Amino acid sequence: MREERKVVTALFADLVGSTALGERLDPEDLREVVGGAVAAMIEVVESLGGTVKDLAGDGMLALFGAPVAHEDDAERAVLAGLRIVDRIGSYSTEVVRTIGVEGLDVRVGVQTGLVVLGPVGAGGRVEYGATGDALNTAARLQSHAEPGTVLVGEEAYRATARLFRWGPVLGLALKGKAEPVSARRALGWSAARGSAPVLEGAATPLIGRQEELRTSLEVLDGLGTGRGGVLFVLGPPGIGKSRLLTELRARFTAGLGP
Repeated sequence: MREERKVVTALFADLVGSTALGERLDPEDLREVVGGAVAAMIEVVESLGGTVKDLAGDGMLALFGAPVAHEDDAERAVLAGLRIVDRIGSYSTEVVRTIGVEGLDVRVGVQTGLVVLGPVGAGGRVEYGATGDALNTAARLQSHAEPGTVLVGEEAYRATARLFRWGPVLGLALKGKAEPVSARRALGWSAARGSAPVLEGAATPLIGRQEELRTSLEVLDGLGTGRGGVLFVLGPPGIGKSRLLTELRARFTAGLGP
């Protein structure tokens, strides 16, 4: 394992009501109930390409963007938070139906930021670790979220603002923070999500990709003369593939050639 710096989105999820359940359930029953809820949260995270970094009792830390990165990791994390809330809501209803015990819920915090990734520990206990303010903030946001809600920090909000519906901005006094931290509650998909999302910065001039743009437009221009072709746009996350495709789509729609 080598050390690296990456922008990731951290998701903290913590079950609510498990302590009270422990007063009413046999330890084996409690283990089954909590274990089922945690398994459901893990399934959601992994289905969206996230990595479960840590499990602690009835809580979970997941990373989107490390060790595998996607261009839409912040979107995946917010969506995972919403799906976790839905899954635990359904699971809690089933717990009430089967064993007659109420009160199980979940709260989620999400934040995006720069972290340092690499080996942590010594001797026979070395593991893949992550350190950064985004993780701490996500954990604090989770602790401030109401049960059954997803609280999203400002950086993660800016990366996903047009894709989801949001509650009003909140100024939260978080432990260890000198200034109030802005956060919003994610409410669900935006009604406009059916169309392609507008990328932040897409209205700015495209710089440094003229050769790629020219080649791509030549391929599309050939369609008008009956020449088929295949265009591959490859590169690591964040290099500007989506920005190039946005420019290409706009020029092709406007009838502008190479």
